Amino acid sequence: MVQPNTVRVGHKGAKATWRKSSYSGSNGDCVELAELGNSVTLRDSKDYQGPVVSVGWRAMTTFVSALKSGHMVAGPA
Repeated sequence: MVQPNTVRVGHKGAKATWRKSSYSGSNGDCVELAELGNSVTLRDSKDYQGPVVSVGWRAMTTFVSALKSGHMVAGPA
């Protein structure tokens, strides 16, 4: 699997349109993402002011492809 070439962690001050994951349950444990130029930014939907993680598009598409193909499986929380 290709490793992301850029990962930034911190607060994002840019205006973004956040979307919840289509797999989000009704318990409020959700991941939201926003598309910001050349990156995808993720955050915990319960903590709007909290930290975010930004990764490049290539890293994000590699990650999603690995999930869809079964190369990565979600474990117990």
